[in-house]
Amino acid sequence: MKTVTMRSALILTLAIVFIMSVATISSAFTWTNNIVLEEDGMTWDYTEGYNGEVAISYRGFIDSEVGNDDDHVSAWELMKVDYFTRNRLKTTLMEELDVAFDSSSEDVHVTDVDAEISLDVLGSTSKTANITNMYFVTYSFDRNFFDMGNSMTFEGQADTEVNITMPSGAKLLSYDGIKIKTIDTKDNRTAINGFFEEEGKITIDFTRDEAQTEVETEADEVPE
Repeated sequence: MKTVTMRSALILTLAIVFIMSVATISSAFTWTNNIVLEEDGMTWDYTEGYNGEVAISYRGFIDSEVGNDDDHVSAWELMKVDYFTRNRLKTTLMEELDVAFDSSSEDVHVTDVDAEISLDVLGSTSKTANITNMYFVTYSFDRNFFDMGNSMTFEGQADTEVNITMPSGAKLLSYDGIKIKTIDTKDNRTAINGFFEEEGKITIDFTRDEAQTEVETEADEVPE
């Protein structure tokens, strides 16, 4: 079993720092990355799940480090975690972006960070009920996706699941750093599903599907 070592940009709360120091990647902790690329930007949503003893540790750490250590997570403690999460994630991403085109993040900007800490955190710290938290990050591109470069990298947590949906008309040429499960194309969009490999860095090479672009252009032309 491997100890989880979360990349700095993905350390979302003090509680998670603690959990990461004691947890191993198992059914007790799950982390899924969902990345959707558009021509003018992208979203990267994270879903994390805790259950069993790990859920107890998560609740307990929130209560002791963020709250009043009364063996109960209250609404005000949940609000503090939510506030801290948003600010911590935004700050770390501003310091070091986890997305780059041709090895540069210069034309990529974080425009919004949001969080949804599960209400299931509330209550006794001894509860083993599952906890599912979600985090949402929105990015903008200074130029059209197809003008940003021919290669894109994503830095995430090793061995966690990742889904990448490419923009309409993008053709996948090659990939590295991902254990592929499936590659599907639907509505002219390629979707890649797999897991980050040990280095926690995925690289995809792409180009514009010129044949599809010509078809779309012809369809848009208005006959005289």
